[in-house]
Amino acid sequence: MEQLEIKFKNLTITQFLERLDNTHAPWLVKRLSGNDTGITGGHQAGLYIPRSFMKEIVPNIVTTKQYNPTKAIDCFISSHDCYKEEIQAKYYNNKFFPEKKKLKKYDEFRLTRWKDTPLQDIDNTGAICILAGINIEGNNHLICWVSRNTEEEDDIEQWIGQEIEPGRMYYSKQMSPFAPSKTLEEQIPEQWKHTFPTSREIFDFVSRLLPEQTWPKTSDELLLKRRWLEFEVFSIIERYDVLPNIQNGYQNVDDFIKYANTVVNRRKSRSGTSLELNLASIFTYHQIQFDTQVVTEQNKKPDFIFPSAEAYRNLCFPEYKLSMLASKTCCKDRWRQILNEADRIHPKHLFTLQEGISSKQLSEMKANGVVLVIPEPNRHFFPTDNNSLIINLTGFMDLILQKQSSTCLGV
Repeated sequence: MEQLEIKFKNLTITQFLERLDNTHAPWLVKRLSGNDTGITGGHQAGLYIPRSFMKEIVPNIVTTKQYNPTKAIDCFISSHDCYKEEIQAKYYNNKFFPEKKKLKKYDEFRLTRWKDTPLQDIDNTGAICILAGINIEGNNHLICWVSRNTEEEDDIEQWIGQEIEPGRMYYSKQMSPFAPSKTLEEQIPEQWKHTFPTSREIFDFVSRLLPEQTWPKTSDELLLKRRWLEFEVFSIIERYDVLPNIQNGYQNVDDFIKYANTVVNRRKSRSGTSLELNLASIFTYHQIQFDTQVVTEQNKKPDFIFPSAEAYRNLCFPEYKLSMLASKTCCKDRWRQILNEADRIHPKHLFTLQEGISSKQLSEMKANGVVLVIPEPNRHFFPTDNNSLIINLTGFMDLILQKQSSTCLGV
């Protein structure tokens, strides 16, 4: 404990990240879901952790010779100066023990017993969490940071070099499990291995692989599936584009920093642009009328206005037939940004990929006239007592289509 405090207590986020880099420790980064923080009641489940991370910090439990092996490990949460003893690292491996009659077979690793820590604070749902394993005097420990505001999130995303998307883990180089699909790589146009395509070109490629016409499930599930595939396509193309430049080297530090910033900015812009393209494609397929990036009051630009910019600017057009949708991959502490968009429209709808939000924030959204829209597969991350404050993407589209069934600009 004393050594952990000396190294990681009373730090700013930038100091923490610098110190973490200097330790060369294996780390992972994710946004805390409703399951992680306990919104859904799964306090005992704990954080799902990849095998490669467990091999680094508690290698003796990575075995199938023992049933559900566990080990206690201490953790210092530097962001909140919080020390937690005996976090339980556990390998749920009953898949390899057929004599253990369980309905579901597990082969996964988790860190549990986070009670009374920031990781089990429901208000931290959606916050970025950094978890790292370090060795002090021959003993392994965990260090952690849970972001406390958007400024810290920006610093972490700048450090990692991309937006931290809900539902995805990011790893230190030595433990990254990413292995691109050879089949997918063979389908990528050859010219993209030499010239980086636009976001629209990548999306069009993915939508051809996953066309809505033959998709057997809901639009909610299609959007999530396309997003995962798009990330993989982008990663493959980026490898072809970036690695040769790195291997060729740079003449000076300034050129390297400039190029690195270009790569980071491209990564960051991909996520938001992708979400808008996905939503626009689905709306178009379902014959929903909309305009994007319409300039409204105070030069604000809502992501989507329904049915059109012309209807919004026509003061004779009934306000109850107008709708808007903002889209944010993560809405924690950012949902208030939409309150001043499109003054004529109430309520305002916000689509997010965030995996859970506290009842307190949902009630605050309701009080400010914001309705949250989520992909239906993510609903289990949200508190069940506030289901009436959330609608899925399909339900939102049904609402818009109902409004537009008798809409004409002259009404």
